Amino acid sequence: MYPQIRMSAAATLLLAVTFAAAAIAKLRAPQPFVATLTALVPARAARPLARAVPIAELVLAAGLVAGVAPRLAALLSLLLLGAFSVALARLRRDPGLPSCNCFGAGGDPQAGLVRNALLGAVAVVALVDPVDGPLWALPAGELAGAATVALGAACCWLLSQALLPLLRVARP
Repeated sequence: MYPQIRMSAAATLLLAVTFAAAAIAKLRAPQPFVATLTALVPARAARPLARAVPIAELVLAAGLVAGVAPRLAALLSLLLLGAFSVALARLRRDPGLPSCNCFGAGGDPQAGLVRNALLGAVAVVALVDPVDGPLWALPAGELAGAATVALGAACCWLLSQALLPLLRVARP
């Protein structure tokens, strides 16, 4: 018999990994994100925000995995994705602004909006049916299933982003 997979566990894990990956990319190469923030906010706020955003993402990722106030963590995820989406919409409207640099250098604002909408739906799943307690406390089969679903969703997204340029070239 196969273990039952709670979609909220997969949702929580996917959100945590996404926020952690974005934070690590921004911390490893902060300058592209600083350039984006400089275009969006007053210059004196750009550098402090460039430090605060990845730290907030890491804290949120840790809170999601640790199961600390799971509904609040899911709600904060939804709010953060909403704030990011507002910035992405502004970047999309003005082609003179830099790319989003959400995961380090580069990034298409349109794709970012789609990604955030999908992650927002994932956050709603985690909000409606939160995982009680830390993810590592789940039965091994359930955790493995959640990780498989989360990894599969991430791979589908990455594959779609890799194939989009090929579709654009193939159009007459």
